[in-house]
This record gives sequence, structure tokens and C-alpha cells, in this order.
Amino acid sequence: MSNGRVVQGLIICSVLAVSCAAYAQSGQTALVVPFRNLTQQADDAWIGGGIAASVTSDLRNLGVDVLGDQLDGDLPDQSLLTASREAGARWLITGGYQRVANLLRINVRVIDVDTGLVSQRSKIDGTLSSLFAMQDEVFQTVSEAFGPGQQMAVVGEIPENVSADGIDPEQRQRMRARRSQDIGDVVPVPVGPAAQTVIGRTETPPVIDGILDDSAWETATHITEFVQISPVEGATGTEHTEAWMAYDSDNLYFAFYAHYENPNIMRVNRADRDNMRQDDRFSILFDPFLDQQRAYQFEVNGYGVQADSLVNADGTTGSSGGMMSSSSSRGGGAGRRRGSSMSRSGAFGIRGDDSWDALFDSAGQVVEDGWIAELAIPFKSLRYPGRATGEPHRWGFQMTRMIRGKSEVQSWSPVSRAVAGQLTQFGVLDGLEDLSQSRNIEILPEITGIGYGSLDRDTGAFNENDPNGDFGLGVKYGITPNLIADVTYNPDFSQIESDRPQIETNQRFALFYPEQRPFFLEGQEIFQTSTALNLLNTRTIVDPRFGGKLTGKVGDTTLGVIVADDEAAGRFDDQNDPRYGTSAQTVVGRARYDLYSESYLGAIMTAREFGQEHNRVAGVDGRFRFGEMHRLSFTAVGSSTQNETDGQLSGQAIELDFTRQGRNFGYAASYGSIDPDFRTDSGFLPRVDLQLASGEVSYRWWPESFLMSWGPTVTYMQLYDHEGVLQDEQLQARTSLQFRNNLFISNTLSRDLERYREIDFEKIGYGVYGGISGRRLSVFGGYNGGDGILFGDNPYLGQTTAVNVNVTMNPTSRLSTRLMAMSSRFINPMGNEQVFDVKIYRSLTTYQFTDRFLLRHIMEHNTLALTLGNNILLTYRINAGTAAFLGYDDRYEGGNRISDTLFLSRALQRTNRAVFAKVSYLFRY
Repeated sequence: MSNGRVVQGLIICSVLAVSCAAYAQSGQTALVVPFRNLTQQADDAWIGGGIAASVTSDLRNLGVDVLGDQLDGDLPDQSLLTASREAGARWLITGGYQRVANLLRINVRVIDVDTGLVSQRSKIDGTLSSLFAMQDEVFQTVSEAFGPGQQMAVVGEIPENVSADGIDPEQRQRMRARRSQDIGDVVPVPVGPAAQTVIGRTETPPVIDGILDDSAWETATHITEFVQISPVEGATGTEHTEAWMAYDSDNLYFAFYAHYENPNIMRVNRADRDNMRQDDRFSILFDPFLDQQRAYQFEVNGYGVQADSLVNADGTTGSSGGMMSSSSSRGGGAGRRRGSSMSRSGAFGIRGDDSWDALFDSAGQVVEDGWIAELAIPFKSLRYPGRATGEPHRWGFQMTRMIRGKSEVQSWSPVSRAVAGQLTQFGVLDGLEDLSQSRNIEILPEITGIGYGSLDRDTGAFNENDPNGDFGLGVKYGITPNLIADVTYNPDFSQIESDRPQIETNQRFALFYPEQRPFFLEGQEIFQTSTALNLLNTRTIVDPRFGGKLTGKVGDTTLGVIVADDEAAGRFDDQNDPRYGTSAQTVVGRARYDLYSESYLGAIMTAREFGQEHNRVAGVDGRFRFGEMHRLSFTAVGSSTQNETDGQLSGQAIELDFTRQGRNFGYAASYGSIDPDFRTDSGFLPRVDLQLASGEVSYRWWPESFLMSWGPTVTYMQLYDHEGVLQDEQLQARTSLQFRNNLFISNTLSRDLERYREIDFEKIGYGVYGGISGRRLSVFGGYNGGDGILFGDNPYLGQTTAVNVNVTMNPTSRLSTRLMAMSSRFINPMGNEQVFDVKIYRSLTTYQFTDRFLLRHIMEHNTLALTLGNNILLTYRINAGTAAFLGYDDRYEGGNRISDTLFLSRALQRTNRAVFAKVSYLFRY
């Protein structure tokens, strides 16, 4: 410590008339640990130890007994508390720091070791050149913890107009004002994640209209401190962000004000719910069980357009077809799931399963310097633990803001790339008490009607059928706030949303199409295993007459049960078949016991019964998190099958996956084995008889300039059958680059071996994919080329190319058009002959007349199949459950593709035409 600082310490003691001996006699004992380097920049490692050494020296000069700074400041708070108690310390002094260029932010906390509560905290902003003065402010915060009357002036206070530390008087005054505003009234809160906040109860609910004129916001919790996840991790957001929150017994209330220095960069469009991913938006995430297993995400843009999703710890975004199921040329199930919910660049925010829908109210408006949005989220739309009257809730909590024009994502609770996963980096929301205990009852009747005609392919006549209609009913009952029963009778499973097109030509294995029916979508994450093996593909239940579901959580155990029949199974042409007119029954059971953060053990069983045939699968799975970067996942199941084709079969499937995901270096290893006789009729498994081993190594650099991040990835895979014959081998190198302004590029180069019909084909492949997203125009595209196999009775190696292009245009805030083109081409090297060239063109145009009323048009053309689809849909949507649809659908096919005798040319002939309507109304009690 310099002589100047010793003199400053003596001056302080004199000014306050507090003797150093008084401190020594007070029995105050402190443990100081090095402050954490939150941005993990190696060049800044010296700062944390320097701050701790300065605080230690200042305290000892004032007679405080300091035990030392020998502990690792990166240890979890609980570990530091335990060590402090064992050492006999009264106070634990810890904190963290972040540096961006010459800007520096220091956070300091003084923790009462006996109670585990934060007694004092502060956030101090300055520059690296003013580090000494900032250390003095750190000590000011620390000194305030040592009893009444012991508060000290800022250490190092010097006369005005003296700038020995490089801070001019005006800057010093701004720092003091900022610190005074940040501290406010000190409220002791339990030690835990870096970010914690308390939400207050309101007696006057705000009106959700996008206007901040309600009295509730005047007393609501106000949050203005957001830091970047991307592009510069840990830096203060470049645009000012404000958030307010309050609650009553029935709802959570949030308001957001997104400020812009240049409002011209805003991306705000009117759209249907769940269709504003390209917009600037706010997100709120809740982990009500504080188990870091899953979270509810609610999003809103500047016009109040809603989106909601379910974020899983493993980062999955809905039903999966298994590893590489789109091409199905590899594992067909064995493989990895990437963890945790966000792209490595962080440029796209926290991703979740969009198929989950909830009821909540929102409204927004664009203002002069940005936009404002308000939300009311009913507790009935969430699942949370029951609590006795007066017993507080503690929820995991996060807020994020997306600014697409800057590739910027801000968060309330800081997120580090050095930690795999985001749920473990949520903050904590305190203050919730006496939430509604009323049972959630939802009744959803729906009426459908259709008039349709179809082409008789034998005669060429187009037959108009009589219109018909149907009635369906769904009932949801909240047995407890976290256990829900669903029952549906005669549900309308007409698909308002059409499947995304896929090229089916020259595919070796079946293609996977995700579920789109609401009854099966809700709660589907419960039935996913920890690896990519898909044991439940609800699209195998084609036409159920009834269905029932029980999902939720009891204590640390997550439960799920599905029962359904399928009338489509008994629709045979032969009426003498004993199974004619009967239905198949499907039963699925799932249980998961949560062990600790992002870790669980689970069990699953599926059964499909149809007459004398059956398929039954049962087994266990689990996921274990080790430290901040490692995960181990496994699935082990067995099956028993009996059917007319295969007779009696039984087999096993095992998958094991180990990953490390760090800031820079990552790796993964996986192994999977699927027996030849393993079957899962309720799941999706395009390939059996395999033993697959794969490894992956990656490295990522973060320049945090115009080039935000880049790095290579190398993977190697071998797949053998159970007789030990090598079936597939792949060595692939990939490089990806993420730039600002929503620009990214990646390229791949691979060397493959694929065995087909006892022939080994060696292949070289290459590809490039990239895109850029703008305010009015976004373009994404990819190209793959190289060697390919023509599958069939006489396979051979040829040249293949695949191209896909997506262009999205938003000429106005109400109009959106997406154009898509994809093609696949195969060339026989003998004579350079083209074997096939299939192209699919699709356009999707939406016009949003009002917040509730929209018109959508889809047109799709397949050049090889000679098909054309034309679909028009009018939608009036009040919320996720109440809506009215009116649609028209036309299907055409090339005449000579229908019949060479009836139609002599390729001219398109109408094959189907339908007019349909659907009305549903959700009653919630």
C-alpha cells in the first residue's frame, strides 16, 4: 500500500472520529477472496487479485482481522460460505469485474456468513485508468457492513479539483450519483446466482394496452441493468432497456421500454403468434421449480405479437427424428443432442420448443425512440410448486432483449460462454406469495365442416362429395398447480399448418415429419429421452377417437402418461379381415426424477396393441452435469414385438453421449447400439442393426469485432452392423463464421464410406451455407455437392448436387412473403446423363389486417412429381385456443402422371378440392 493511501486512511479515521482500535475490539473478522473475472479475458486476470489485495490492506490498516485471500474466487457461493464458516469469519467479501476496452465494471458483495444473506452490495463503473479510485469505492461498500455508525467516507477522498487518479470532479460526481442510485435501500437476499430481484405485489392491476400510464408501474420493481450476451459478452447494452414487473394473486405483469438511439434500426412487424422470430423482441423466462431442468419462455415484439416456447436443459426444440434423420443415411437414432438452448454465437437468443402454447395477454406500440410492450401472464398458464399461505416462492428467472439490427442480445442475469447451458445462469425471482390456488379448468369445444371433391383416377371424372361436419371436445383440469389432466373426444386433427416440403426422391430411409397437432404437442418434452433416440412419434397415432394425458411434477418427479386409440389402423379394403373396423391402442408412461441442476434419472415405456399384434418398449435414461462444461447422457431400452410380418422379436437399444462445451474448446463422444430385432412402433427409427461410435472436436475464437466468432469443427464416425461389417464411415471438417449485422457463413468438407447392397462406395462431399437477415429482406441458402449413390436394385456412384434458397421479404409491417426453392440433381458419370432433377418451389404470403385477422396463401410446385398445391386461409385468432378458420385448398397433378390412357399430356389436372371451416372457443375457469 502506498504512503499516500496510508495517509488517506488516517485522515478518514480522524474525520469520522473512529479509532482503529475500535475495529480491532469489535470482533469483526473478514475473509476476502479474489474477485471473479466475469469476461474470462486472460489479460485481465490480475485485476481480481489486485482488488482483493487492496480491500485486505485497507481493512487491516483499520484494525479489522482479515483471514486472507487464499481461496479461489471462482468457487460457488455455497462453497465459499462453508469455507468462511470453517475459518471462523464473520464476513465474506467477494465480487466480480468486467472489462470492455477501457471501460470497467466492478460488483462487490459483503455476505453475512452466519445468515448467508447479502448485507451490502454495489456496482461501480469507471475506466481502467481509474482503477485505484474504483477500489476505494469498493472499500466504501465493504466498510458499511461493519456495524451501525461505522459507515466510512469514500476511501481516498481528495479535495475537489485534484485529479491524481485521473478522474475529474464532474466524472467523480457522476460516479457517486450512479452508485447512490444503484444501491438504494439495502435489502438482504439469500446468496445464490449473480442476479436476484424481488417482485412486488400490486393492488391495482395495469390495463394491458401498451401505454405506461398505470399506477401499478409507479411502484413496480424497475430494472434497467442489462448486459450483453452477444456480440460482446458482459458489456453494457448499447441501447437503453427498461423493465417493470409486479403481480397479484392471479397474474404476473410486465412492461418493457426498448429505447433506440437510432429508431430506424428497429425491426417490428405485425404477424400471427409465434411468427416474429426476425423481429426485435423481449423475452421473459421462468423456472418455477428452480430445478434448472426446463423453463417457460414468453416473448413479445413492439406491436404486442406473442410467442411462447418451452426451453429444455438439453437444448432440444421439439420432436426429433433422431440423428441425421432428414437424410437418414447414418445413425437413424443414435447420436447427440446439443445443449443448451442457444447458438454458440448467442446472436439468436434463447431457443425453445415453439409448439408449446399458453394463454396470456399482451399489447404494444411503437413510440418516438423505440417501442413499449405490456404483458399479463396468468399463473394458470404456468406450472409451479404448491405453497402454504405466506410461504414464499423462489423461481429461476431471466429477461432478454433481442436487437436484430445489431446482432445484439441483452440479458438481465449475465450469461457466460464459459458455462455450458443457460438455465444454470438464470437469476432468482423472489417476493411471490399467496398465488392463486384455484383449479385450472379449460373446456375447448370445436366445430369443423368441409366440402370436398376428388378425381376418380379410373374414369377421369371429378366427383363432388356431400359436405359434412363434426364436433370435438377437449377438457383440461388442473389437479394441482403442477399436475394437469387432458382429455379429448373426437378431436379435429385437420392440419391447418401444412408439412414443410422435403425432397423424397432417392432417399434410402424414411423421412421424419414433426408433429403439428395441439393435443400431442403440449407436454411432449416430458417424453423425450436424454439422447436422440425417438421412442414417441405421435404421428403414428393417425386418427384417434379419444385421447387422454396426465402430465406434471410431484416433488422432484416429473410424470407423463398418454393413452389413445387409432381408428385408422382398422381401415382395410378387405372387410373379411378380423381387424377390419377395429382400432389400435397406444399407451405411453414416463417418469423423471430430478437429481440436481440439469441432471435426472428417468424411465419410459411405450405400448401399441392392435389385435394380436403388439410392440412394447421399456427402459431407462439419464443426464448428468459435471461442473460447468461437461454432460453425460444415456438411454437403454428393450423391445418386445409380435406381428404377422416378423413373428416374435426382441432386442435392445443403447446410447451414450459425453460432451464438453466451453468458451473456446469443446469435444464430444458418443456410442450407440441398436439390435437387428429392436422395434419401436410408437417412435421413429428408420434404421436398426447398427453399432455407431463418433467423436467431435471444436474450437471457437471470439474476436468480438465485426467478425463476432469463428472456428473449426472436426467429426469422425464409424457405423458397424452387429456382424462386425463396416457400413458407414465419415470424416468431416466444418468451419463457421458469425459476423455482425446477422451475417453467417459455414462450409464443410467430408470423406465418406457408405455400404449399400454389399458394395462399398467411397464419396467426397462439400458444402457451403450462409445467410444475412435485414430489416426488409433476408436471404439464406446452401449448396451441397460431390459424390452420391443412386439407390435401387443396381446402385452406382454419380455426381449429386443439392441447393436450397429461402428469401423473406417484409415490404410493410403487415405484409410478409417467403419464397423457397430447393433442388436435388443426380448425374450418371457414364455419358454425363442426368438421372433426375427435382425442384420444389414454395411461396408463403401473409397479410395481417388487424392484430387478430390475417390472410395466408401457400403455393407449392414439385417439378418431378408434376404437382401443384394452392392453399388460402383466413384466420381470426383471439388467443391460443379461441380462433376461427376458413380455408380453400386445391391440388393438381400432371395428367400423364395420373393415367397415360386418360390424359395424354403433362397438363395439370385437379385431383382434390376442399373448402373447410373450423371454429374453436376456449372457456377457462
